[in-house]
Amino acid sequence: MDKGIWRVLACLLFVWGGGLITSCEDEAEDMPKEEVRTYKVAVLMQESERERWTRTAEWALQYMAEAQRGMSERVELQLEFKCQDDADIDDYMKQLAEDATVEAIVGPTTSGRAEQMALKLTRSAKYHKPLISPSATQVEYQRKFAATDFVWNMAECDISELEVIISGIASTALDGNLPVALLAHDDGTGNRDAYSGWFGFITEEYGLMAHRVYLYKTEDDVRRYARELCGTEWTKGNVVLVFNPSDEGIAMAFDDEVGKIKAEIPRGRYFYGPRVYCSDAFVSERIASAVSNLTYEGVDLYASPESGFAQAYHQRFGEDIVNGEAQFYDALCLVAYAATLSASTELTLNDALACVVEGREGKGSSWLPTDMAQNFRLLAQGVCPDIDGVSSSWTFDGGSHSCSSGSTFRRWRLYDGRFLTTEYVTTDGSKRSTASKDMWDWTASQMQTFHPDEGTHLEYSALDENWALLVAASKGWSNYRFQSDVFAMYQLLKLHGYDDEHIVLIVPDDVACHSNNPYPGVLRISPTGENVYEPTAIDYRLDDLLPADIGLILQGKADERLPYVLHADEADNVMVFWSGHGSPGSMDFGGQSSMSYALMREHLEGASYRKLLFAIESCYSGGLGDYCTALPKTLFITAAAPYETSHAAVWDEETGVYLSNGFTRGFQEAIYDNPDIPLRDLYYTLARHTTGSHVKLYNIVFYGNAYSDTMGEFFLDIK
Repeated sequence: MDKGIWRVLACLLFVWGGGLITSCEDEAEDMPKEEVRTYKVAVLMQESERERWTRTAEWALQYMAEAQRGMSERVELQLEFKCQDDADIDDYMKQLAEDATVEAIVGPTTSGRAEQMALKLTRSAKYHKPLISPSATQVEYQRKFAATDFVWNMAECDISELEVIISGIASTALDGNLPVALLAHDDGTGNRDAYSGWFGFITEEYGLMAHRVYLYKTEDDVRRYARELCGTEWTKGNVVLVFNPSDEGIAMAFDDEVGKIKAEIPRGRYFYGPRVYCSDAFVSERIASAVSNLTYEGVDLYASPESGFAQAYHQRFGEDIVNGEAQFYDALCLVAYAATLSASTELTLNDALACVVEGREGKGSSWLPTDMAQNFRLLAQGVCPDIDGVSSSWTFDGGSHSCSSGSTFRRWRLYDGRFLTTEYVTTDGSKRSTASKDMWDWTASQMQTFHPDEGTHLEYSALDENWALLVAASKGWSNYRFQSDVFAMYQLLKLHGYDDEHIVLIVPDDVACHSNNPYPGVLRISPTGENVYEPTAIDYRLDDLLPADIGLILQGKADERLPYVLHADEADNVMVFWSGHGSPGSMDFGGQSSMSYALMREHLEGASYRKLLFAIESCYSGGLGDYCTALPKTLFITAAAPYETSHAAVWDEETGVYLSNGFTRGFQEAIYDNPDIPLRDLYYTLARHTTGSHVKLYNIVFYGNAYSDTMGEFFLDIK
């Protein structure tokens, strides 16, 4: 019988026995009174997630209430749900940032919205309340706010997911010649997601062969690429395709086109298509019920199998969890635990969050109510045990605690309309050889080797003069870094004796005095660095030129429209530094046009020079080096391999842009430290310190020797 009923009966018997009614009243007054502290939490998610997340939240709140039953002080989360794609979301997020009654924010679930919310907290709020996103995994979002102490991500960046996919492909490859292609979205802004940004790098790191990168903008592109990937040639069946659809429609369009290709194949001919490994964006009930024309495998974020959460979820709701639900459950529990610790210690909620995830005072219990009860009681006493969530171990990166390390991914195979689990993979190193913590700082382990005798047979005349062409090829405030890097390179050349008559400088010149620039007329490559902007050094604005004009400048063909050109001859060295966005086969030229590899080779073939060094800070820049193989007396040093993107390096919170690029920053620092550095040493210095791409040297055999040739030819022997 319930203890409360016994207590009532005891009081009645006492009265009937002649006792005083006040004795029961006195006993009730002596009992501790329960105090409830309510914490208002905003939950931002997509409309398609609302139904699932609402029921998951109700489940979490029920377990929290059961776990705190009998505690004299308990916490209660008051959740306010909001669709992150509502028309008024911008005003709503601004209100959240300034509303002191809102203690924490869980969500948004997409990285773009999460970044907007983080920026509003950074710029508007006096107190940076915790922002906890279950599934905002875009690497640049996590990277930008890694230095903050209030942004929390319950899952690792999507570089980790891509690595799980590539490692799975590598485990089935008989050798490194397995061709691996990528099909991913290009939004047309130059911004790359992790799949297009890291595919080539991780593929090479795992010893595989990056076959091709297919970047689509429209459904028609996807259907066209499907026809390139599928057909009657048996070689198409040897390709592995990594597919990151931008939405459900794109995934179904790809499969639909494959079905049409199959239907067109004549009787007696065989169909061949790639093995397809998909990102978590492929995982939806709608896609599962619609696609059937290829074998689809992939990965998605999942709950830790040891927790039993996925099984309990299925038993409770009759469905499997979807991407991010376990992380959402954990986010709510983390807020409740931190609130309990905050109430008992007077720590801010954000500081309490850090203490909870850092807690090592004994092992905490699990996520069921009886287990959670022990966690709540210890935290109420100011004790921080080591607590695991249902999605991960709640081990966050050091310092900022911005990102959980040790996410659990599920490998799945689509069969008969269902995503069947084949394996669970963690990224804490326990089930793989590498861990995925701070993935954006991943430097290359695969490097080029050089032969001591290559190029030693080449003979050159004595050096007369040095010339330089510097080009910042991408416009707009968000491309600040390309222009600041070019001006920094100009300053480096001036430091080493170049005069303005021997430098042609081409920039858009639209950021130094941009309305977003808090320091008009100033460009820096680090937040505390010197101003590198020199407007008087600008020879041409990018908008005044065409890609063909670069050839005229390199070839010294001056006229009234192009008065500033390189007057180099066969006794002179030429250095070209090109900085801007790139795509497979071309480099950006102002956004509206591009410089194709074929056209750039024509420009170089028509130019005169003793030696030419072409340094390129551009995505897929290794493709130009490949295209220009065997071009005499010409060396290419590129920020990335042909199927890789290069990466920005220095994020500035005040301006909200990257100030510099990783490869360029390393290049300039290496020259500053040692202007006479041998090419081999320069390469290894850059390869070891450039993150997320493989720096490459191309055409060294037709240029000279990596051991004996040095950068001194361009930075010491200035006439």
